Amino acid sequence: MGLLPFHVAWSIPVENLYMAEVLVPDESERRLRTAAKAGLLQVLVRVSGSIFVEQSSLVRSSLRNPAAYYDQYSYDSSNSTLMVNDEEVAAKVLRLHFDPSAIARLLRDANLPVWGSNRPGVLVWVALSDDQGRRILSESDTSGVVQVLMDQARQRGLPLLFPILDLEDAARISTAEVWGAFLERIDNASTRYSADSVLTARIQQEPNRSWTGRWSYQINGTWQSIESVSFSPDELARDMVNRLADDLASRFALEATQANVKLVVEGVFGLAEYAALSDYLEQLTPVLSSSIIALEGDVAEFELRTEGQYEQLVEVIELDQRLVLLNRRQGQLLYRWSE
Repeated sequence: MGLLPFHVAWSIPVENLYMAEVLVPDESERRLRTAAKAGLLQVLVRVSGSIFVEQSSLVRSSLRNPAAYYDQYSYDSSNSTLMVNDEEVAAKVLRLHFDPSAIARLLRDANLPVWGSNRPGVLVWVALSDDQGRRILSESDTSGVVQVLMDQARQRGLPLLFPILDLEDAARISTAEVWGAFLERIDNASTRYSADSVLTARIQQEPNRSWTGRWSYQINGTWQSIESVSFSPDELARDMVNRLADDLASRFALEATQANVKLVVEGVFGLAEYAALSDYLEQLTPVLSSSIIALEGDVAEFELRTEGQYEQLVEVIELDQRLVLLNRRQGQLLYRWSE
């Protein structure tokens, strides 16, 4: 999952949700079985949005037979090494491709949520103070913190966007303002990127050699702040990505409940737009099935069979901005098609 250019807006399709990569010392069957277990757990965490999936007895049972959930695998070389019997050996990358239907079925049977591939983009403003001085981190910064943020976000299926830090960014915000967590200024500087969520932080090393992080993140216009301490800036970054992913998943991952929702859409002019709207509804993660009830003038009325909470359907639709909410009441939603 690569980082994205600044003009990308709204929800971002995350690729390779169902692919796991695990380092192995060789291509033996024994290593494959062990690595496949780790790979299955990696995918279950990413798709469910929860790092606690292993608490489920059904998930623990599935980890004993990971081959039932992947349909292909391959090996590739890597620049990494592993310690085997106190000897450093060159590591290979084992790539496992898991079956999306099998993974979704396992999570639903375990009463765990399923988080679709369209996920909120997260814009990251991080001010770091280290031996190179104090600065805002860009995607190309040589700090290990950037790589850790990217790697952990990839593990959790979060699309990260770093600011490009050009003249326009410099005119909108300074390193001191990010360092001081001036949230209004950070909000203003973030508007050009149209991200769904904003994460900002200051990371510094203390005189006792520990590292502190002061983090704030915004979802739906509301900021939350966290302070953390560690002996490694990498650990601070991993922990913060996990916290943010957990919060986003709690809002957008779908619980294994089902309901019928009536959805009325205005502004559907002609068969081409009706077909596009029908395809769009079928592709929404919460929608198990949709059927047309009425089509009169420019108004189309659908009945949706959905999975997850009612509010989650509204939030998933809001991410894409292809339907504009006009009115809502329990069991019925009124939208305008804005294709």
